[in-house]
Amino acid sequence: MPYESPQTRYDSRYFANRMARTIGHVKLVKSMVESGADCTEVLIQLAAVRGQLDSISSNLMVQYAAQFAEEYRRTGDPELLDDFKADLAKAIKK
Repeated sequence: MPYESPQTRYDSRYFANRMARTIGHVKLVKSMVESGADCTEVLIQLAAVRGQLDSISSNLMVQYAAQFAEEYRRTGDPELLDDFKADLAKAIKK
C-alpha cells in the first residue's frame, strides 16, 4: 500500500490576508493597463506582484518543510523523505 503523507497545516489567516493584498495589487495593475499606463510602470508593478507571490510561496514552503521535518523526527519513516522530495519537485516545477 503506498504511503500517504499527512495533510499539512498552515496559517490560513496569514496566507489569506497576503493573497487578498496581492489580489488588490493585481486589480491595480489591471486598471493601469486599462487606462493605458506607461509600459515601464506596468512592468514594475508586475514585478512587485511576482515578488509578493514568490514570498507567499516561500513562506508556505517553509511551513510545509517544518511540518515534514517534525513528522520525520517523530516517526523516522524514510518514505516521508521520498514523498517530501516528490511534493517539492511538483511544487517548484515550472
